[in-house]
Amino acid sequence: MKYSLIILFVYSFSLSANIFEDISCGKYDASIYPSKTEFKGSVESEITEIGIEEFFNEVDKIDPSEPQWLFSLVDRETGKYKKSFPRKAPNSNSGVVIEHQTIQPHLIYRVGDNILASSNNGEFGGSLVLIDKNNKVTLIEEMNIEDIYEMPFGLVITSGLAHMSWNYGDIYLVNEYFQLEKLYSLVGMPQSSWLLENGDLLINSYPSGSQVLTKNGYMKRVQCIANKSLKQDK
Repeated sequence: MKYSLIILFVYSFSLSANIFEDISCGKYDASIYPSKTEFKGSVESEITEIGIEEFFNEVDKIDPSEPQWLFSLVDRETGKYKKSFPRKAPNSNSGVVIEHQTIQPHLIYRVGDNILASSNNGEFGGSLVLIDKNNKVTLIEEMNIEDIYEMPFGLVITSGLAHMSWNYGDIYLVNEYFQLEKLYSLVGMPQSSWLLENGDLLINSYPSGSQVLTKNGYMKRVQCIANKSLKQDK
């Protein structure tokens, strides 16, 4: 019985040691993503006491279950847009002002006549918005976006956050209506990602751990050999 347990332990250890597939990971090459443009993201805020009545007149046209936010396009080429919302007046116990945030996304991805614009501000949040052919800006989801890729089965998004005790990551599929469908959870926040030569998507999670979303839509754990290049911050 004792020897049987030892053999079982050794066999189990052998299996666990081989759960990661060794692959050549290559490196990120921005030139192979013609639909994608990256920027240094930013958020600029302005508070105003004028236009409050006009703001609420516009908000009344929105579904009451949705946040009281209004979006407008600033620059289609860069995907820059403005987000306006009411807030309590600073240094006052009463009164309302309108805060206007001018947001430069970190990344825009062109899908036909439409643009997906994504932001990632770490613990301060992020967002994914749709800019349609008529320049209407629509919020898809509040989330931190790491990157966007075209896969054989559709457009996918890597997202996540690592802050204090939180560390999570997810992969989503963007459907034909520009709605998100969760595909998989990651082992942690995606730090970097890129397409491999065979068409699979490599995702490197924080603090360490890599996985691949295959071009057939399956996930597997991997470890890079010989090449540990990561996408460089801009």
